[in-house]
This record gives sequence, C-alpha cells and structure tokens, in this order.
Amino acid sequence: MANSAWRIPFKNAVISSNAVPTSGAGSNQNDPLRNGGLNAVNLWGTGKGQGVPANYAMLALDGVIVAPVNIVTTAVKENDPIYITSGNALTNVSTSNTLYGYADEPGAVNAATVIGVRISNAVGA
Repeated sequence: MANSAWRIPFKNAVISSNAVPTSGAGSNQNDPLRNGGLNAVNLWGTGKGQGVPANYAMLALDGVIVAPVNIVTTAVKENDPIYITSGNALTNVSTSNTLYGYADEPGAVNAATVIGVRISNAVGA
C-alpha cells in the first residue's frame, strides 16, 4: 500500500469494533485512534474499504505514521513517549492521556509539529 503518511509501513491490521469514531478525529484516513485498548491508525476511514461495514474501520496496529503531534512545553527527542488524548489527538503530555508510541525523530514545541511516531501495542507499555 503506497501511502505518504507512512514512514515505515504497517504489518498488522484488523477490523475495528463498532466503537470507532464515525466523524471527526479518528474517523478519517490516516487518523490515529484507540479502539478496544489498541493503538491504531484508521487506514481508509470509518465505513470505507471493501468488506468494511458501516461504523467499522480497518486499523493498522504497528509501523511509523507521520502525523501532527501537539508538543507542549518541552521539545521531543527521538524515542520520547507520545500519548493519545481521549479526542484522538497526539501529544507529548502524559497527564490524563494514554501511551500511543514513541517519537521516531526530534520535534520542536508547537501545536502541530509533524513527526514520525512508532505505534506501540506492547504489553505493559
């Protein structure tokens, strides 16, 4: 799959539960999201793609996605943790957020710094 949003392509994908967003953040192609306790990227958009029912999505569970990260207060270094908010936005703020993955490159403080993020679904991460 040739997709400019991927720095390192995913190897594992699954069909979501029906709890994925149907609009807004997480519902569009290449949006990061959490579904059923898994960190993922919505590959085609909710309800899109052959064999994907309405209100479901095909989710990538690994790889490095290039996406905007809300980097607050302190710049990010390679391998720093990246978190996902309840609104499916990526940030470097741990408080009230869930670990999503790790920075694949450094990033400056900015509300929408575009960097590579290695998706993590490691047990105990």
